[in-house]
Amino acid sequence: MDIQTKYESLDPRAKKQVEEFLELLLKRQNNNFFDMTSWKERIKSIPKWSEEDLTAFEENKKMFNQWPSYK
Repeated sequence: MDIQTKYESLDPRAKKQVEEFLELLLKRQNNNFFDMTSWKERIKSIPKWSEEDLTAFEENKKMFNQWPSYK
């Protein structure tokens, strides 16, 4: 069975996955897979945690650790 016949026998969802995978391979092949500029912009968009945010996690951790364990 040739590749075109196999592709045509796939359902629409599987065809979409194949197309996305092919796009990934083409990007890698063109050596444009890693774009430093867009990577830096994505990193800058990551939200920062404030001390207040971290305090809430610590309080929840303490309350969780106070629960009795059942064996």
